[in-house]
Amino acid sequence: MIETYSQPPPRPVAAVPPASMKIFMYLLTLFLITHMIGSAFFAVYLHRRLDKIEDERNLHDDFVFMKTIQRCNKGEGSLSLLNCEEIRGQFEAFVKEIVQNNKEVQREEEMFEMQKGDQDPQIAAHVVSEASSKTTSVLQWATKGYYYMSSNVVTLQNGKQLTVKRQGLYYIYSQVTFCSNREASSQASFVANLCLRSDGGSERILQRAASPHSSSKPCRQQSVHLGGVFELHPGASVFVNVTDPSQVSHGTGFTSFGLFKL
Repeated sequence: MIETYSQPPPRPVAAVPPASMKIFMYLLTLFLITHMIGSAFFAVYLHRRLDKIEDERNLHDDFVFMKTIQRCNKGEGSLSLLNCEEIRGQFEAFVKEIVQNNKEVQREEEMFEMQKGDQDPQIAAHVVSEASSKTTSVLQWATKGYYYMSSNVVTLQNGKQLTVKRQGLYYIYSQVTFCSNREASSQASFVANLCLRSDGGSERILQRAASPHSSSKPCRQQSVHLGGVFELHPGASVFVNVTDPSQVSHGTGFTSFGLFKL
């Protein structure tokens, strides 16, 4: 009688690694990442350090070269291995080249400034009369209302005169409107003067305009106009005076004064 022996099947091997293997792989991965980050930071630091060393070496070389030039000029020490004339010639050529380049750059900047100046907004000013100027022969100009100053190159000083800070040709103009109902035979013509005061304080008349009075009642408005091209120097001032300020009309648009640079 044949007996058969059946052996039990082997147990399947567990596919899941043990916990120690998981911890090892985690630590290995963490070490590799840390190593890569540290290597990157070290590479950056090394690169910057090498750049700094290179700059220091160049500075040292420049210092040694300048000391060599100084020794050549003073004739100090043993210079048997140095050709001072050649070194001095190279240095002078280098300095001349730098000076020439600086002059060219300065010339280009000056040309640019000149072109830029041509493109700047025109220097101009326009003011209207102030009613309080009825008591003074030099007309007073209001700082409010129709008041315009294009830049600080021209200013209204003491409310009476326009002062310029830049030399040049200026067109200066003024309109003075007056009213008189007196007899024409009893009074001379109404006269308005455009005057210049230099930086030194001297004064002179640039232009004059006169108009006869009207005997009509109520009075008839009349205007005198002044205008011309004049060269003004820095600090020069222009102003307007009249023979009888009590007759000047100060309504909107009647009496005004201004200039602009050509």
